[in-house]
Amino acid sequence: MNIDPNWITSILLFVIGAFLITICVLALLLIESKRAKARIEATLETSVARHKALLQEHRAEIELIEDQHQVQLAKLAMTHSQELDGMRGILAISDLDRDEALRNTDAAERQTTLLRNQLDEIHVFLESCSAGTDETAMAVRHRLFQIHSEAC
Repeated sequence: MNIDPNWITSILLFVIGAFLITICVLALLLIESKRAKARIEATLETSVARHKALLQEHRAEIELIEDQHQVQLAKLAMTHSQELDGMRGILAISDLDRDEALRNTDAAERQTTLLRNQLDEIHVFLESCSAGTDETAMAVRHRLFQIHSEAC
């Protein structure tokens, strides 16, 4: 079989041309992929920067809210402390009132006992006066005078 050299040359030129076109297409694809990679990296960096900025903004807002809560808690604690101090003052006053009432009650009980004793002695005096002996009446009068002197 005899093959024409022009035909072989044509086929070789066609194959070389196809390889060159394929190499050019692959080179263009490689260049485009590098550009796409660069765009993706830039987009990713921008997204990361935006995300970091949002995180910082959120942190600042969280700190602001925490500060507001701390201020509110401090005000609430101060109000609570003042209310407790007020209640302690009221309790102290009521303790003083209770102690005074107890002292007054004790004094009234002593006075009542003293008045009963005096009433009993007066009753004895009246009975002795009605019995008619002057010596007993004088002794009771003397005793009543002593009690009256001690009371005053």
